[in-house]
Amino acid sequence: MWTRRRLYSTAKATISQKSRYKPVIGLEVHVQLNTLTKLFSRCPTSEAPPNRRVLPFDMATPGILPKLNRQCVHRALKMARILNCHVPEWSRFDRKHYFYADMPAGYQITQNERPIAKDGVFGFWVFDEHLEKAYWKEVQILQLQLEQDSGKTIHLTESDETGPPKSLIDYNRAGCALIEIVTSPCFETAIEAIRFVQTLRLLLIHHNLCDGELHKGHMRVDANVSLSKDHVEGTRTEIKNMNSIRTIHTAINFEIARQFEILSANGKVINETRAADSMGRTVPMRDKEVETDYRFMIEPNLPKLVIKEEWRRQADEELEKEGKADFEWLRDVIGFDARSAVHIAEEPELLTFVKRCVRHKEPAVTADEILYWMRELKIIMQRSKVNYPPQSDFFAKQFTTLISCQHRLTRLRLLELLRLYATGEYVEDVLEFIEANSFWRITSPEKIDEFVEKSMKKDAKLAGKVRSGHAKSFNRMRNLIVDGSEKCIELEDVETAIRRFLDRK
Repeated sequence: MWTRRRLYSTAKATISQKSRYKPVIGLEVHVQLNTLTKLFSRCPTSEAPPNRRVLPFDMATPGILPKLNRQCVHRALKMARILNCHVPEWSRFDRKHYFYADMPAGYQITQNERPIAKDGVFGFWVFDEHLEKAYWKEVQILQLQLEQDSGKTIHLTESDETGPPKSLIDYNRAGCALIEIVTSPCFETAIEAIRFVQTLRLLLIHHNLCDGELHKGHMRVDANVSLSKDHVEGTRTEIKNMNSIRTIHTAINFEIARQFEILSANGKVINETRAADSMGRTVPMRDKEVETDYRFMIEPNLPKLVIKEEWRRQADEELEKEGKADFEWLRDVIGFDARSAVHIAEEPELLTFVKRCVRHKEPAVTADEILYWMRELKIIMQRSKVNYPPQSDFFAKQFTTLISCQHRLTRLRLLELLRLYATGEYVEDVLEFIEANSFWRITSPEKIDEFVEKSMKKDAKLAGKVRSGHAKSFNRMRNLIVDGSEKCIELEDVETAIRRFLDRK
């Protein structure tokens, strides 16, 4: 008893102690713009073998001056509008000095004090299967800054094929245009962080600002994580270069748990940079106890970037012409919930199917009804070993027709029709097929009674067991009657009719 009380007391103390800590998370999202050429050189950005997309400026050849890519500025202004940022009258580029082997010049051209946009607010829906209800969250965007990307370092371990350990550098990415989006530390959970990234990604793809493939490095996310205790700010760690939604979610949760374990044991969290391994666990990279002096200076080879009113107007006009992103259209116009809208928009084939359904559906058919029958359709197709979702426009039309007729068909008959059409067994119009085979639901009590009486007389032995109250026999008789009606009588109606028959006898 003493041990049980002690365990209960310890658990209660741990819960109470944990409630005093609050995660504080800020994000830095590095977005690679999908321009045809790099930020300061005319080198193409298309995919190529290593070190085939490099010009003298990208390799910091002396005497080669930077020339700003106008399209990068245009995309930055569009992004600023999407994130509701203030765009100043002028902006400026700076040099940030640090040495990495994949940074040929020994400095990065970026924007420190005068970014192209700042002070934005971005709202999005937060949802999760563990949340009772989705909620709206707004995040403060501190700034957007245009900057150069670095090259890519590839570390090879020792092997028979490659020999001793070595590091190789691919400079194809060096000089590509990045926009770094810096948020305030206002996220409280990993779920909020990944919903922000998901929503941002879909918007950037829709407005043709970024290709959005995280695994290819088009978006790379850094997270600053700390735990505040009783509203006192804690020591933060930075998790670098996360390139998948799963990694962002797992790594942030791991880091929160790691810091709590340290602090609850009266330890001290070290201000350091960490990386996420293949399992999403954070591992040390380098400490940040001594603040790095990047020796920022104004970029001498580039003039001030004066933002013309014409550029602002052009960005606004393009955004208006491009309209809502697919997930916004599904949510705000068609009526899908926030979670389903994002899920559908992230799957191109599923999105195509849903768009076809929306085009063909009757006005009375709701988004919830489409979702419900899509789930049923997925189960049917998986059991039939057919690829889901269907890519036929003809099927989408038959699918929505069946949904609009759901109250005139039994559930079993509708499911059977879905199976027949999903597997390609029938190619005629579904309404004509239903009419030709008289598959409409039978609701008349008299007609249902006729089916019951006929079946009870046909199988007297089973009928006797039904009369004696045998439950399995009752269900078997019910199923026989449903099958005899070509699944045109609802199960509940048959059960009621059988009981009615027994009461009369």
